[in-house]
Amino acid sequence: MSLCEKSEDQDSNMSSPSPESSCNQPMKNISLSVCDASVTPDLSRRKTQRSISPEPSGVSVKSNKSMEQPGAFSDGKVTSDPGWEKIQETIGTVPSSTSHCQTHITQDKAEAVLKTQTLQRVKDQHKTSMKNKYLFAAFVIILVLILVLTQRRYTVTPPETPSDDCYGKAAVIADAGTCSEIGRNILKDKGSAVDAAIAALLCVSVVNLHSMGIGGGVVFTIYNASTGKVETINARETAPMKASENMFGKDTTNSPGLFIAVPGELRGYEMAHKRHGRLPWKELFQPSIELAREGFKIGKALAKAIAENEKEILSNEILCEVFCRPNTKTILKENDPIRFPKLAETYRNIAEEGADAFYDGSLTKDILSDINAAGGIITPDDLKGYTPALNEYALNFTVDNYIFYAPNAPFGGPVLALILNILKGYKLSSSSVSTVRNKTLTYHRIIEAFRFADAKKRKLGDPLDEDVTEIVKEMTSDSFANCIRSNIKDDIKQERYDVQCKNGPANDFSQYKNSPDDEHGTSHLSVIAEDGSAVAVTSSINTYFGSKVMSRSTGIIYNDQMDDFCKPTLENDNCSCCKNNLIKPGKRPLSSMCPTIIMDKHSKQVKMVAGGEGGGHITTSTAQVILNHLFFGYDLQKAVKEPRVQIPINKTNVEDCFDVRVTDGLRKKNHSIFHNAGLSAVQAVVREEDKVCVESDCRKGGYPAGYPEPSL
Repeated sequence: MSLCEKSEDQDSNMSSPSPESSCNQPMKNISLSVCDASVTPDLSRRKTQRSISPEPSGVSVKSNKSMEQPGAFSDGKVTSDPGWEKIQETIGTVPSSTSHCQTHITQDKAEAVLKTQTLQRVKDQHKTSMKNKYLFAAFVIILVLILVLTQRRYTVTPPETPSDDCYGKAAVIADAGTCSEIGRNILKDKGSAVDAAIAALLCVSVVNLHSMGIGGGVVFTIYNASTGKVETINARETAPMKASENMFGKDTTNSPGLFIAVPGELRGYEMAHKRHGRLPWKELFQPSIELAREGFKIGKALAKAIAENEKEILSNEILCEVFCRPNTKTILKENDPIRFPKLAETYRNIAEEGADAFYDGSLTKDILSDINAAGGIITPDDLKGYTPALNEYALNFTVDNYIFYAPNAPFGGPVLALILNILKGYKLSSSSVSTVRNKTLTYHRIIEAFRFADAKKRKLGDPLDEDVTEIVKEMTSDSFANCIRSNIKDDIKQERYDVQCKNGPANDFSQYKNSPDDEHGTSHLSVIAEDGSAVAVTSSINTYFGSKVMSRSTGIIYNDQMDDFCKPTLENDNCSCCKNNLIKPGKRPLSSMCPTIIMDKHSKQVKMVAGGEGGGHITTSTAQVILNHLFFGYDLQKAVKEPRVQIPINKTNVEDCFDVRVTDGLRKKNHSIFHNAGLSAVQAVVREEDKVCVESDCRKGGYPAGYPEPSL
């Protein structure tokens, strides 16, 4: 079952009306699933409606008077009625020499015959009219049924046929549909894949500013079709120069600014644009400047974030000025209008001055004032000295017929590599999920691979500050994956995840007291351009609304990425065996972000672009969508919508619609099963022969955009 099947279960149990009564009964309402809020607008946007004449063509019926008087008599003949010739054949032609009396009788006979024929014609026309009405009614009913069935397609189990969200040349998918369209428009204006990605990111920073923004950080994976190379740009936030391992002490409640790391977002855009941009920098900002200034209606994702943070917003004067109704102290809801005039002005300054406006220009003084007022420790030198890390040879590994490219540590690339390398030894295919028994075993193996990879992840850190070269080499090697696989038992879940391989034991997963997997302040978008270039990019401010520090003067919301470091002085922090993720000045914290580009090993063309959002669930969610599509053979829509599993601590968390037969089987293998709603979202694009297909994850909303539009 997919995430969105509950309404279908209800519909399938409804008895169908009998043919005799179906036309007399009102149409039953079909309940919409969580996906429909984002998909329904997409239908009206993408589909060209056929115009339908309100009435069927047919013979117009004359009035009774005109029927009774079809024409004037002249010289004993009916001169204007088209049926007169037939009447003449019936009664004969009246000769001109006939007497008046004879003529009158003949005319009476003619009128009688004419009236009889006219009456029959009226009856025939009435029958034809009624027949046309019935045909039209049947046509309308069939049309309505077609439209209803088309709508149902988006409210129930993903179909076995591929998604309709396919385009001929290029596509963009962001978690906000407006932003997908902005990216698409940039591509149509001859912009590059990177141009489209930056413009769309700037838009998401307005529409879903609870998830990302220029006060955060970003990581790009970029494929340039003209050079054939894949590179990554690491613009993740860094620890301020005044930061230290024990800087938080035991109480952080009074200093939200301490959690703000040095933002890298705009420097990341700048580097990507200088290396791969085609359009002027200023043009990429203009659509989002207008959006922020003119305003828009709050969407599903932002409304959810506001509701989940209601208490913090109501108690935060600046946040409430923006996200509360004036004079009522009640939070804004979905579809309420909202504007960000200060952020629009900030964007305008950056468009004119470049990224320097933020780091060493007209905005810098206000930015530092905001952070310091909240208890932060970022200095002018921190901002001025920030530089993204370029890796011209992205981390890569091969599984079957595909070459995977993803960012190296401190991101999720090595973890994704280990997961897929472990699982490739099982020769996964559509048969792996074809029966309940096979699917249960396959998911057991997937979960165990997740746990072993997550345990190894705890040893990673920023390679610019820590020597993690050997750890990454091990995690991406076939030999280590083979060793892990040999320790997975098909009949029962592991109790511990320490195994003896080449370089000693992996971490003992059972040591961890809690998990920081409640992070949601992240956004991913994927692009495939007409020239074959591609971008996978993930941006974050960490948790919803980041540090909750919002600038009244600039409209910027600042990140709380310092929380992603290990903080040993905090009692509940998850620091066991995480020495490579301790705080150091200038260091970047660990991240699960994993923007991935997958190439066909033989054609050397992009096959898939994917990535996700959802904190510690990002890498495992991205892996599941990849497995679903490339290995299990699901069409992209089903691959993204399929219910997923996650591994908080030593438990197995499944989404609410996960197949209960499989969870029952997992329990028998000693898995502790817990249910939850969607914990992550994945945005994916795939190339299928001569088209580019896209799927937006219904868990967050949004819709794709591309060109040329699909035809009906």
